[in-house]
Amino acid sequence: MSKTNSFQEQLKSGLELFLESQIEGYRQDDLLKIDLHCHDYNSKIPDETLGRILGVPETWLKSKDLIRTLGKSGCDTFTITNHNNATSCWQLQEEGYDILVGTEFSVTVPDFKVGIHVLAYGFSKEDEAKLNKLRYNVYEFLKYANQKNIPTVWAHPLYHYTVGKQPSFDFFSKMALIFERFEVLNGQRDTWQNMLVKEWITNLTPEKLEKDAKLFNVDVSLYTRHPYKKSLTGGSDDHMGIFAGHTGSYLYVPNLQERLKTSSRSSLALEAIREHRIIPYGGHQNIEKLTIAFLDYIFQVAINFKRPDLIRMVLHKGTTQDKLVAVLISNLFTELKHHKTTMKFIKLFHKVFVGKSPSKLTKLVVKKTYKPIFEEALNIVKSHHLEPAEMTSNFYNTINNINDKLNGIFFKRLQKKIDKSYDEKKLEYFNFEKMIERLEFSPNLRDHIDKKQKKKISSFLDGLSFPFLSSTLIFGTNLLSSKVLYNTRNLLNEFSEELGVLKHPKRMLWLTDTFEDKNGVSKVLQEMHTEIKRLNLPIDLLVCSDTLKSDEHLIVIKPELEIKIPNYQEQPLRIPNINKIHKLFIENNYDRIMCSTEGVMGVISIVLKNAFTVPAYFYLHTDWMMFARKKMGMDQHQADKVRRILRVFYKNFDKIFVLNNDHKKWLASYEMEYDQAKIFKTGHWVSKNFIPVKSDKETIFNLPNDCKVLLYVGRLSKEKGVMDIVSIYRKVVKEIDQVRMVFVGTGSAEESLRKELPEALFLGWVDSTKLPAIYSAADMLLLPSKFDTFGLVVLEALSCGLPVAAYKAKGPKDIIEHEKCGYLSAHASGLSRFIIQYFENPNLKSSFRQNALKQASAYSKNVIMGQLIKDLDL
Repeated sequence: MSKTNSFQEQLKSGLELFLESQIEGYRQDDLLKIDLHCHDYNSKIPDETLGRILGVPETWLKSKDLIRTLGKSGCDTFTITNHNNATSCWQLQEEGYDILVGTEFSVTVPDFKVGIHVLAYGFSKEDEAKLNKLRYNVYEFLKYANQKNIPTVWAHPLYHYTVGKQPSFDFFSKMALIFERFEVLNGQRDTWQNMLVKEWITNLTPEKLEKDAKLFNVDVSLYTRHPYKKSLTGGSDDHMGIFAGHTGSYLYVPNLQERLKTSSRSSLALEAIREHRIIPYGGHQNIEKLTIAFLDYIFQVAINFKRPDLIRMVLHKGTTQDKLVAVLISNLFTELKHHKTTMKFIKLFHKVFVGKSPSKLTKLVVKKTYKPIFEEALNIVKSHHLEPAEMTSNFYNTINNINDKLNGIFFKRLQKKIDKSYDEKKLEYFNFEKMIERLEFSPNLRDHIDKKQKKKISSFLDGLSFPFLSSTLIFGTNLLSSKVLYNTRNLLNEFSEELGVLKHPKRMLWLTDTFEDKNGVSKVLQEMHTEIKRLNLPIDLLVCSDTLKSDEHLIVIKPELEIKIPNYQEQPLRIPNINKIHKLFIENNYDRIMCSTEGVMGVISIVLKNAFTVPAYFYLHTDWMMFARKKMGMDQHQADKVRRILRVFYKNFDKIFVLNNDHKKWLASYEMEYDQAKIFKTGHWVSKNFIPVKSDKETIFNLPNDCKVLLYVGRLSKEKGVMDIVSIYRKVVKEIDQVRMVFVGTGSAEESLRKELPEALFLGWVDSTKLPAIYSAADMLLLPSKFDTFGLVVLEALSCGLPVAAYKAKGPKDIIEHEKCGYLSAHASGLSRFIIQYFENPNLKSSFRQNALKQASAYSKNVIMGQLIKDLDL
């Protein structure tokens, strides 16, 4: 695992240098301190459609509580910038407060059909009404503001655009002409986004602006008083009253102390903003503040939620999807209110979030299991006395610690219940086939739960609800903040390319459910890991395991829960703490994902892709359709359900890497409908120890050297076609003397094979370092599997000069050259015939072995890795 965090360090040091350069030379006595972007309860109507449908405000924060928090953060001058109204400012002015009137207007740029946020200050009530009428056209809005000398700031310029509607760079070039002030430090955005704004604005030259004015035919004098003067501001964008004042602006007023004798702070602040005497302040951050703000917002929604009117929701503007999501959220919050323990947790944490300590009585009644969580909550209260950067870090780490503890409680209890179910043999007859059958749902929910089932479910869920709901709430907030923050990642990447600075590093996280297990996927990934380490590629593999240890480019996370599926014991289901993976994704600066398995890690990959707006790729190792039919014995109807599940799953990925032509055709077919242009063929290679070695049958198998050895290497399970070996072998021994069958591997079909072929040799599982000697001593590898997507054992055998007889299926048929280095047949009888033919013609041995080595050499790791890196855009 790479320990470097150079990109974040680069951003942090760049920000610190910028802030130092901005404040340098100013006397503290001549500076006002103000948060130019903060909200209270009068931000009643959210920008987001979902919030409007649900009828919830952006915050419940009272104006005086906000002013109090700003004062604690060191601000001495105040404004409140609610959405599209200055109600709080007018109310406070009437009560005698010295407040700079401000508002954050939602403004439309008509020619680009884009919505932006514009902060405005120092206007009258008449101006406010006029600006609200003009805000649907940014040009008319700014013309009016310019005429009235109302200073405006473009808030968070690189945020507030949907993924599908991101504007071109022309949009930003034109907006740079008509705005004078830009919010470079927004307390809810990450440093990358903020620093890109800084780089963009500070590098605008009069020549560039003049050129763009001609290009867009813009008369800048209509919108700006100082067209070449571009100043930078800061504001917390705080809605909850937690981080208000942590980010903001110093306003330079020459001879401030003398001026204060005759002028109000708000009037001096307005003067400084108009004259561009603004110095932003703040600190480095990622998703910390946004996560904390969202979490407290969800807490407050849960506390204050009132069930909305369904008719109003249906008739509201918004898409059908928005309304369905709103109905779901409404039901979730309504149900949450019925869960007393969880609501106590929510109320407690909202209290500590705003710095209020819980009562001594609360501490006494907390259950022993939850005492550590309560102690962590007290840590949040203490955080309020720390410096802003330390407070944010401590706050965020404490929330994640609480989530980990809740996860631990939940999974420990769940594991006990699952183990108990095993002991009571409730899971003994787990049947995947029946589970697939149950995917046919009645639209009537009552059809699914009878009284007996309700009792069982209630018993099983007892003790799980609170830790599950609470940890899900925290993790959901982490996801939400990532989604909101990185929603414009493509825009940020394009912006950094255009500017030629602060390019996000290319780094991929490769997730897999299997790495140490005895299967082909693990073998391939182990080889892949070796190459990634050798080449020091920007790729880290991540696996969930209790036995593995982390290594260079290998991250190992302990499972929170491990479930052994009764009819698939060789591959347990391991469930990690997804919040830790989410945190790792941020810390290690990944910008893309690869996944190798369709299990838990496959689901996590899709979650991360959507949370961080990054491309996600899938490396297809396994033929699940064959598995469903052969291993699970599914009929066509059931197999079709599996195919549809896989189709939905694979369509979440931006590219799929396949190992054979059949899979490529299948994915692009009408059945799967995956875009052919996004399917890439790749391959495997084998470890360098797979070469011909000097060995003999007597030493390796304890057989005479003139004996002919048919070899099978792999898992001894029915889906691998091992039972076909019985008929193939029996036909061969009828025609050829002195032939022995040798099996290398273990599995569920071993007992059946021993009964059918008592004369066969069973070597069990063999370490891969010993396999070259086995391949070199044998006469032919027999692979009767139609399940393998590549057939790594085929390549291992060929690399040791051993010919292969296999079914003409998927991977093997792409590797084996028929009648040159082995044989291919669609049927068992055909394989028997070819093996007999080979043994009857000893002259073939030399040419087949030479051709095997030649064919194996075509699978060069350098070529395969080079193409893979190119296709991954790394």
